[in-house]
Amino acid sequence: MNFLILFPDNKKAVTGNFCSALQYERILESLGNNVELINKYDNQEAEVLIAINADKNNSDIRKFHNDNPKSKIILILSGTDIYPCPSNRAIDSMEISNVLVLLQSQAFNQVPEKYRKKSSVIHQSIERLELDSQALKSDSEFKVVLISNIRPVKDPLIAPRACQMIPASSKLKITHVGYCLDSKFEDLLFKESKNNDRYEWIGGRSVLETRTILSQSDLLLITSQHEGAGRVVGEAVQLEVPIISTNNDGVMGVLGEEYEGYYPVGDVEALTALLIKAEKDKSFLEHLNLQCKNKKTLFSVEEETKAWSEIINDLFV
Repeated sequence: MNFLILFPDNKKAVTGNFCSALQYERILESLGNNVELINKYDNQEAEVLIAINADKNNSDIRKFHNDNPKSKIILILSGTDIYPCPSNRAIDSMEISNVLVLLQSQAFNQVPEKYRKKSSVIHQSIERLELDSQALKSDSEFKVVLISNIRPVKDPLIAPRACQMIPASSKLKITHVGYCLDSKFEDLLFKESKNNDRYEWIGGRSVLETRTILSQSDLLLITSQHEGAGRVVGEAVQLEVPIISTNNDGVMGVLGEEYEGYYPVGDVEALTALLIKAEKDKSFLEHLNLQCKNKKTLFSVEEETKAWSEIINDLFV
């Protein structure tokens, strides 16, 4: 079967959409399909279009639908498609798609009710990598990593603000990995890196470099105001790195509402308190890690491959 995978290109950065497109390509090819990755629909022929991002790709999705009325469309709803609420373009993409793929369970609440029957959750699997995660771990520093491209929805200034409130006796250091997608933050974060001993923004890194930094960290920090559950959640779970996150739907839809590492969106005092507790209370950190480890099965490559196989088979029954 012939597939097109359409994803929004960002030449400035390695994005989650790009990583997802590569992953879907690997899975579909493992199932015996022919796959082409595209940034723009230009009359390419395919039996199935998989479109990542309903809003940004709406015009191409609509054109494909009009040009190929017998072909099928699988729509991957990204976080920005459904949070804080779907745009008219996103809803139009949902209307003409045959299947909507959600990345976490709470996303159902954001999808208009009329489209929920054609919606399915597929958690993005994480391939295990053997990384030397202990090589740079030591008692001299409590390493926290924030892996997030810089734009307003990621609340990029809260991490350096929290660092300023950490006691002098702490060994905590936050390393921020991510490309700057909004220039208004660039100078601010450069200044924080220069003047704030507990915070360092190191810019974007390759997938392997980023995963290595994560594996060598004591804690992953997620500061997003809302999102669709970034791949980094699964990576941290697989690498057994506990997580502190905002109580946004995306992460809660993966880790569950009972997870104890959440803080309210934008609450720097609550974030600071959690960071201090995670550093000082080893039993709390171990408890968070255990809660994360209990979610490992969600990120199985075999389970995601099975889910894709079932969706494709159902499309043509």
